[in-house]
Amino acid sequence: MALELDPLLAPLVQGHTFEPPGDVVEERARELVTARSSLGVLVKPAPASVRFEDRSIGGPDPDAPVTVRVYHPGTEGTRAGLLFFHGGGWSTGSIETAHAHCANLSADADVVVVSVEYRLAPEHPYPAGLDDCYHALRWAAADAEQLGIDAARIAVGGASAGANLAAAVALKARDERGPALVLQLLEIPVLDLTLGSPSAREVAEVYPELGRVGASLTRRYLDKGTDLHDPYISPLLADDLTGLPPAVLLACEIDPVRDDAVRYAERLEAAGVPARSEVYKGLVHGTQELTMALPAAMRWQEECAAVLREI
Repeated sequence: MALELDPLLAPLVQGHTFEPPGDVVEERARELVTARSSLGVLVKPAPASVRFEDRSIGGPDPDAPVTVRVYHPGTEGTRAGLLFFHGGGWSTGSIETAHAHCANLSADADVVVVSVEYRLAPEHPYPAGLDDCYHALRWAAADAEQLGIDAARIAVGGASAGANLAAAVALKARDERGPALVLQLLEIPVLDLTLGSPSAREVAEVYPELGRVGASLTRRYLDKGTDLHDPYISPLLADDLTGLPPAVLLACEIDPVRDDAVRYAERLEAAGVPARSEVYKGLVHGTQELTMALPAAMRWQEECAAVLREI
């Protein structure tokens, strides 16, 4: 398969190099500056009609309460809810960097979005972030009425590492008989931390630095010696996928984890779980956020909203 950038994306990434992670504090600060400066230029900003508020909801670690940002489309009433987990390789990202995406999903899909500020690696390696995300799901399900959420219509979703956490939360909810879920919306999901998908090798031939970035982020997230085949770490490698909620998986073509989405959808279908994947040609991991610069990214946003409107 020839990997060719979207013609509108090529000028935006020309000369850009995908450097392996460096100082995590500097990286987080730089990412936040980039996210804010992109609003209204490359990324569609949050609609003024959407109301949002931050809440502290306690947490599995009493010394580290979890913060969530709750988005309402602007009108009263009960509607479906989405628990959203931001990307950033488990070590960067925040409810701030995911703000525009979550606000637009809330407005476009008419859903309540709960964006979760989970603990980050390397200060808090696995399973701290996953524990926080699962805690947020249980909190949202228990307080659904107060949040304006229909408890029978709760979905989980996320981007990149956040999609990994969303898939793991769905597995955990099934295994522990936790809150019932109606959907997994997994965007550019990282689902096999052995990095064993065929696309990892294919993309590395063209963009070898992308493969090095993925391996570096995995080392941040996991303590040395952690089993990469643990299903809560690599959901794609779980032995049993029966009983999980339906899934929609969206992937970028030029992405080492592209095939994670395709393979997971196939495995879910084989296990009797309704699932589908779609690969957006010409996009690189993360560029699906550039909704004001790329028609393909805007279609991505519209597809996410359409999927959520159906639950």
